[in-house]
Amino acid sequence: MSMTWNGLKTDPDNGIVVNLNTAYLDANNEKDFTAGINALWKRFELGYIYAHNKIDEFSGVVCDNDCWIDDEGTYTIHTIHASYQFANVMDMENFNIYLGTYGDAANLLI
Repeated sequence: MSMTWNGLKTDPDNGIVVNLNTAYLDANNEKDFTAGINALWKRFELGYIYAHNKIDEFSGVVCDNDCWIDDEGTYTIHTIHASYQFANVMDMENFNIYLGTYGDAANLLI
């Protein structure tokens, strides 16, 4: 499910765009939930993503040196991201480039 509030339509210079997204996956041996929110104001964007994944079995994952990515269990992941929009690059309308960064923290509960 996604919802967007676009304040740029009524105020192109100072409006705010806010997006809210959720997703749920109930698959064989795996249940995933994700929710995120982000806001764009004056070409700056800031967002947060929460993910909670319960994985009972991995299949087809090859990982050397005993890495954690192929462990069954419950994962909780928090991600914060930010970006800046360079609009109309090379004077082409709607050709935008976003320069950004992110950081995350993951917890594994077996």
